[in-house]
Amino acid sequence: MTLANRLFGGTRLLLCATGFLGTLSVSAQTGSDESAAARVLNASAYSIRASEELSAFVNTTAEAAIEEHCAGCHGTDLTGQLGVPDLTDYDWLWGITGFELNDGEPVMALQQTLLYGIRNMDCPDIADVSYYGGCADTRYSEMPGYAALGFDEQQLSDLVDYTLDLSGTEADAEAVARTAELRPLCTECHGENGEGYKPYGGPDLTDNVWLYGDDRATILDVITNGRLGACPPWGYELDAATIKSLAVYIWNKAQGY
Repeated sequence: MTLANRLFGGTRLLLCATGFLGTLSVSAQTGSDESAAARVLNASAYSIRASEELSAFVNTTAEAAIEEHCAGCHGTDLTGQLGVPDLTDYDWLWGITGFELNDGEPVMALQQTLLYGIRNMDCPDIADVSYYGGCADTRYSEMPGYAALGFDEQQLSDLVDYTLDLSGTEADAEAVARTAELRPLCTECHGENGEGYKPYGGPDLTDNVWLYGDDRATILDVITNGRLGACPPWGYELDAATIKSLAVYIWNKAQGY
């Protein structure tokens, strides 16, 4: 049974309130909790914030899931640590651009990440890995190690200066100039001007948010050896109401609610 079948094969609920048509399953619950879970699945983040009952359900459900499943990496406050993203700072690697017209789009983007993970390689069909690089619906991209691709020490060092220059940090102008022919390799994931590219999870190199650190030695290590950080898919362990609650909770936190 696929993850989608497992999650979506139960009670069918129409997601009209979020601006999307889709189906989600509700795990077996009783009494008012079942009603709250069903209503959360059909409600937008805005509608949930306007309801004391639904807000309480989302907060209680999400905080319990965070304590059990997320805090080990992201912390109980979701602010992350070195190598683990801060989920509260509105600096998104995947899906969310900041130009969305409603709460539905970012909440659905967060649900995809929660359901299918980032760089998940544990696929039912190994063919998915060979075709996509990771499981078919997981968020997947690669920051390659350029030393393994044949770049010499000078080129690697010059790319560090180029990265620092993009972020507005003092850099060697001659080194930056020498990267002109190398930059097209960076643009596919980081954008033409280093502003990032959400579909590939390419970080914005022009801001002051650094996942692994902003010192020269760390940047050199990232460029030289690459990075392949991962987040597991939670769709096999958490029911649909919990996934939706986590997505809304994270979205609210990122907006300061």
